[in-house]
Amino acid sequence: MIPMGMWIEEDKQIFNMNAWVRMKWQDPRLSWDYKDYGGLKLLHFAEEEIWLPEIHLYNNADITEVNHYGSVKAIVLSDGTVNWVPPGAYRVECPLDSTHWPYDTQTCEFYIGAWTYHGWQVDLQLWSNTSKVHPGWFMKFSHSWQFIKGSIIRIQNKLACCPEPYVMLKVIITMARISPVFNSTVVIPACVISMLTLVQFLLPLRESRRLTIGCVSLLLTLLMLLYLATALPPLAYSLPIIVKFFGQTLMVVVVSVIVNASIMRLTDARVPAAVSVPPPPLLKTILTGPLATILCIQRYAEKVGLSGGSAEDGEVLKETCSTSYLHEWLLVAAAVDRIAALIFIITFIITLIIYVTPV
Repeated sequence: MIPMGMWIEEDKQIFNMNAWVRMKWQDPRLSWDYKDYGGLKLLHFAEEEIWLPEIHLYNNADITEVNHYGSVKAIVLSDGTVNWVPPGAYRVECPLDSTHWPYDTQTCEFYIGAWTYHGWQVDLQLWSNTSKVHPGWFMKFSHSWQFIKGSIIRIQNKLACCPEPYVMLKVIITMARISPVFNSTVVIPACVISMLTLVQFLLPLRESRRLTIGCVSLLLTLLMLLYLATALPPLAYSLPIIVKFFGQTLMVVVVSVIVNASIMRLTDARVPAAVSVPPPPLLKTILTGPLATILCIQRYAEKVGLSGGSAEDGEVLKETCSTSYLHEWLLVAAAVDRIAALIFIITFIITLIIYVTPV
């Protein structure tokens, strides 16, 4: 079998392959003594003039279409050897694994064999006893998928009802998606959104532009998720890593926007009630301990006393509230912001490692 072209109907998860199928068998009824015919050693016969094996596709996606081969002549040698190399069209269902989309690799299988003959009548054997499938020259014109490897396995089954064996061939084709377009429409925007989100976390906690950048990142992430919903195969049983990444990025950005909006409200002197209630004591104790060093929020923890607000808070808001818990809530906000940034960085690194690691 020599593949000449292959593609996948992703909306239906159907694998299509055009191939040249090399068949050879011995038919003693077609033999002759070439010496009696002027040295004639080869003849061409139309397919309706000689016996042909009924080799069909068992897992055919189109159950009403069983004629997979084109109409070509067979070459018959004087010793009765028949060579028939028809072009074949195979169409089978193939569940797609879109985990690494758009750099995914798919493996599809199909089974071929005699429809009404058992193994004693038609015994299928591998060509030249080789199990490898080599692509044909025309495969280079298949721009959507690249042939990676292929193999053919001979399977012989015996049924409980019958003594004779039943032989079929299992063909396994592995191909990789050729996705130069997705580099510009998916991968590069993903990197840009990631960098923009990282810039957001690098800005000072009370910087108002953090909220602006966060809203822009949120909008871009939503647009990317909408685009991926239209670009991805609708029937894929696995969720692509890049979709999970954008989903996690969306949650992280939302948390960051909420933290920034809360900080802007906390630091608004016109709203004294926002800092009139302290955070839970246990939470404050945890955040002023070793966790403050781990999250790099020591400068916020140093301004927080063991109870109540700091003296600086009282000076800033002494006209609106006798006791201020502004720095304590800023410590909580800083911790949430650092954790969100840490989750995003870890997610980004894991996603990057998965994509650069060969499957």
